[in-house]
This record gives sequence, C-alpha cells and structure tokens, in this order.
Amino acid sequence: MSIPSFSAFPEIPQRSTPEADFDAKMYALFQHFATTHRQELLAFIQFLENNVTAIEGAINGVTIGLTHPAAAKFTSLAADSISGAAVQASPDDATAGRLMKVGAFGLGGNAQTPPNNDLDQIGAAGGLYYGDGAQANTPPQFGNSLVLHMPRNAEIWTQIAINRGAGDNRIVTRRKTGAGAAPTPWSELVVLDESGRTAQNVEIRNSGPFLAITDADTGVKHTLSGNSTAGHLYIKTDPAENMPNSALLIETQGVRQMTVSRNNVEFTAPIKGELDCWGPVRAGVGAAGANALMEIGPGRTADGPSYLDLIGDTVYHNYGARIIRNSGENGSTTFSARGSGNFNIQSEEPANLVLKTDTRGVDRGAVIDPIGNLRPSSDNAQSCGSGSFRWSQVYAASGTINTSDARTKTDIQDLDAAEHRVAMVAKSLLKKYRIRDAVAEKGDAARWHFGVIAQELAAAFEAEGLDPWRYGVLCWDEWWSAEVEIPAETTPIMEEVEEEITHIVMVEEPVLDEHGAPTGEVQQVEKEVVERVKTQVETGELEILMEARTELQTFASAEDAPEGAEYHNRQGVRYDELFAFILAAL
Repeated sequence: MSIPSFSAFPEIPQRSTPEADFDAKMYALFQHFATTHRQELLAFIQFLENNVTAIEGAINGVTIGLTHPAAAKFTSLAADSISGAAVQASPDDATAGRLMKVGAFGLGGNAQTPPNNDLDQIGAAGGLYYGDGAQANTPPQFGNSLVLHMPRNAEIWTQIAINRGAGDNRIVTRRKTGAGAAPTPWSELVVLDESGRTAQNVEIRNSGPFLAITDADTGVKHTLSGNSTAGHLYIKTDPAENMPNSALLIETQGVRQMTVSRNNVEFTAPIKGELDCWGPVRAGVGAAGANALMEIGPGRTADGPSYLDLIGDTVYHNYGARIIRNSGENGSTTFSARGSGNFNIQSEEPANLVLKTDTRGVDRGAVIDPIGNLRPSSDNAQSCGSGSFRWSQVYAASGTINTSDARTKTDIQDLDAAEHRVAMVAKSLLKKYRIRDAVAEKGDAARWHFGVIAQELAAAFEAEGLDPWRYGVLCWDEWWSAEVEIPAETTPIMEEVEEEITHIVMVEEPVLDEHGAPTGEVQQVEKEVVERVKTQVETGELEILMEARTELQTFASAEDAPEGAEYHNRQGVRYDELFAFILAAL
C-alpha cells in the first residue's frame, strides 16, 4: 500500500466585504475537511497501524516509539508517559517489541524479588534480583546480596552475586547447564580492595599448580609451583636468568635474616636450635674473596684466615673456644679455649681416642684405648720424647718392659776381651751428681743422683779401640733452635654496602600503529634496569684472631732450621743396657 496523497486546499474567494470574505473562507475549509480530508486522514492512520516499524517523534512534547505493527496502536497518549499494548504488562513481561517500564528486571529502579522468593525459579527472565536472607538458594558466603541473573533460556543460566551487606567486597557465581541439572554451588571469585589486597583465602588447584610474579619493567619472573608427582614445593627465583644478581630474600619486621643467591646461602641472623648438615660445612673465604664465619659448600676462591667461634659466657663475650685455620697452604691450625675449666676431648662410647700426624707415611700417633691405656698408634715406630724434648719425670707402678724375645734378635754373642775390659772400667765410672737445672731452680736443696757420665763411658770404649757409637748403651741427639716471629692472625672487618648495578634486559612491548593504538603484535625491546645490590666489602680494619708472638722452635736438621739457628747436641745412656753390660763382666 502506498502512502495516501492529500488533495490541494480549495481556492479561497477574494475579499469583498469583511463579513462575506470570512464566511466564504470558513465554509470552504469546513467543506474540505468534512468531506475530502476525513477520508484521507482515516487512510493515513490505517497505513501507520499496518506498515510502520519505527516511529520516533514528538506530539505535544511527548516522545513515542513504536517497533511493531501490532503494537502501533494509539490507545493512550498523555504528557510524559505512554501505555497500552506497546508497554510491558508487568515488570517481568518479556514479550518482544514492548517498551520496558522503569524498574523492570531490576533495571532503572530497585532490584526485584525472585519468583516464590527462590533464586532457582527465576527462569528466563534475566535481570537484577534480591538475594537476601528471606530468599532461598542465596549465597552462603554472605547474608545479603544483589544477584545478576543472565539466562540463555529457562534451563540454562548464570548468576553473579555481589555482597551488599557488611564485610568485605566479595563476588560469587554459579550456573545451571540444562534441564534436570542442579545449579552448581556458589563459587567465590578473588576480589581486591581499594589497596590491591584480598581478604580471602586463596587456593590454586591444578595439576602442577604454579603462581608467577612478573616484573613488567625487567621481565624477571619468579614462580611458586608444586610438583604433582613428588609433592614438592618449588620457589624459583628468576629461572630464566634475566638478572644475574637475583636472589631470594627473607625478611622479618624490616630485618633481613637470609639471602639465597645462585652460589651462596647467607645468614644475617643467629641460627638457633639444631642445625643438621648432611654436606660439608666449611669456614673460610666466600665466593667474592671476603672472609666468612661459616660457608656451606666448596666456594673458596682465595686464601684467607677462617675461624669458628663458640661463645658460652658473658666474660669471654667474643669467644670462649676458637678454631682457627690461618691462611696459606701450610697455615697453622689452632684450637684454643679460655677459662680455667677442663678442656675435654672425650668419647662417650668405648672407642679409641687417637691423635695422629703425617698419615701419608708410617702410622704415627698416640692412642688412648677404651680402657684408658696410653700407647703409640704403631708398634715400635716412635719414641716417647726426644733428645730436645725430654720428660722431666716418669711415674709408673712398675718398670718398663723391654722386648727380649730371641725371635727378635740376631748375631747373639758373648762379650769379647776388649768389651769385657770396658765393662770393668764402666763399673768404676759410677758417680753421684746433681742436675744443673735443678740447682738453678732449687739451689742447695737440689737432690743428688747416681749414674755415669756419657763422655767418660765413651772414652772407655775409645781407649780399647772401640767405636762407642756402635753400642746402644750410649745415645747421641742433636737439634737446632731459633726464635721465630709468628705474625698476628687477622681477618678483615666487613660491612654491608648497597650499590647500583645497571643491566640491559629484553622485555616485550606492544607494537603501536601511527595513531598510538596497539596492533595486537608484540616486540622485544631493550630496556635499561638499575638494580640495588647489597654486598660485603672490607672496611680497611682488621680483627685480630690471635696476637703476634715469638716462639722458640726446634728443628731436626740444619736444612729445616732457619739461618742463624743455634746448634745443640746431648749425649745419653740407656741404664738398663749399662747395668747388663757391667754385670756381664763380674
């Protein structure tokens, strides 16, 4: 149907007199509207009702909009409102093509109460609903809520509920997936407050779960992850190695207790309780050449004094016992203790207590066996004392036992005539005497001793043409001595400093078009990053571990002795053999 056309208005007669002119005009207009335009207006209204799909305009200041021929009925039109078939019959009327009233589906007004006070029965009418305590199937996470119901149809829908009562900002959601299916339980979403924090307990549940923390400026990514097979928890710091000095820092109340870097574990607070180490524990130089009280693992890069202090009192507050290894390949090792208490080295079980030296050669050492006997670690391999280090006195409940088994001897003979004469002379060489050191210390109170003079006994052998040093009855000992300056054993005093290190890292940035908008592509861009790193540096001051001192040291040979060392020798007698020698001549 085409739009009706309107006929032209009739020609208005020319004026004659004012009255006749007015009457003629009014009559002509009345006749035109009464006959011709009435039919035309009716035809136009019919056209609008049957054919218009959208009308927007203003009639007497009232805006109207009609979207369907069946709804295009001018049933009621008043100022600022419209009603009738073109408008929803109720707030949840979902008839297509009708105008929505203010507040319908909870939009533009208050939220709606769900049908039968049950959030499960909303069906296909989407919108905003109350989820308060009076309604059924409300979220158990909070008492009062607003629920956004989003249906595909009456049996498939999703709901999102937001806490509208007291407490934290929280959001939960659930869904229904089909006819006969029960709605899923309400599940809580992670929500951050205005400070970027969450007050919720968060669980990452997955096969091989992980949480990544990525610095957008440097590209450094740290991960906290789990191993589904072994049940391990991994804390991985910069596994891609973007920052060479990245470390795991553990701090409490602004104080750093531990730093775990690629090559070191540094403790900056005391370790209390038991410390079980299944690997090597080494006190010594750290990877940066700085001295450390304790270093775990083989990280030595340079020589330097190392020490381990044990502190058990407030008097010797810096150390009560100390183990020191001085620097250098042949640096001395000292284990010292302070105070007058016993310095005990003991075994709690029946085991040998062994002191050994030079285990590369003959097994030499002293052993205290489980029943307390003091013995050498090898049979017939070492002496008790030496020519330059003698025992001042030997106390024993019985005499020494010398091996006399025939199976240990060879060339067994009787004394010849010359040896017999020397033995007879030796009997007459027995004299009494006092020891010089005892007289120097005790004066006239020094006691008298009996024996022979080794030089006189040697002369008796020589008088008979015999070499005295071919006989074990005489002994000859020699050594060298010198005063040796021992320098102080020190270690540098360290302090922690913070320095800035600049790195160039590669980061991903979006590619922008000529208008500055992202194109969806990314590019690798070099970026300069400044990192603040704490390191230990020397202050220039030294801590003295052991004071410098002078020691009188002895040397077994001239080759071992320093230049200017004093030569010493001493002659001795084995009295058990001397008495047997004299008795053989009687």
